[in-house]
Amino acid sequence: MALFFVIGGLGIGAFFAWKAISGRTPPPAADEVGSERARVTPAVAHASSLEAGVGHPKPLIEEGGSPPAAAVDRVEQDQVRQEVLERVDLMRGLSNADKDKLYVQVERARGFTRIGTIRFTQSGTMPAAAETAGLVTNLNEPELRKLLADPTVILIMVGYADKQGEEAKNLEISRSRAENVVKALRDKTDLVNIMHAVAMGSQDLADQSNLEKNRLVEVWAVQP
Repeated sequence: MALFFVIGGLGIGAFFAWKAISGRTPPPAADEVGSERARVTPAVAHASSLEAGVGHPKPLIEEGGSPPAAAVDRVEQDQVRQEVLERVDLMRGLSNADKDKLYVQVERARGFTRIGTIRFTQSGTMPAAAETAGLVTNLNEPELRKLLADPTVILIMVGYADKQGEEAKNLEISRSRAENVVKALRDKTDLVNIMHAVAMGSQDLADQSNLEKNRLVEVWAVQP
């Protein structure tokens, strides 16, 4: 099995490498005996937290006030997790049991960061020099350098093809795109982080009306 999976030992790096069934919402799975796993949902502005030692919820945002930075960060991270789960739902061939395990790993991960996107021409599998240069520039931003200084952070290249043509061929195209981005980053950077290539095959996740916008590779950083 290929993967967003190595995290068994590392944690969640494996997440994108799992192949999931398109459009399927996983059934609840037991994370621990007697406890039901709940799917992550984005936090809302008036989400509550329990006061220490008191069983009454305390609003995260006071009346007329601004949300604290921690609450904003949590909302943003929950929204990103939803994007990750949406991609998991679009993958193919994963058993119910394995998919449930993957969901638990996604929910337990410390965080996800989408670093950038590389576009491809029709049937193209090699990233253009300008696209690679732009991604490398992003990776050299201070905030991302700090993130990737943690050697446990895993980089996942998620490759896509549009929905034209045969699915089998598109799956190989998406895999080649992701693998070639991995090679480009290994050649152009000094990153020591583990990198994985994941093939998504034919998709219209990026844009349902403009097919060419689905010829891409997304680059994600996963904190297990």
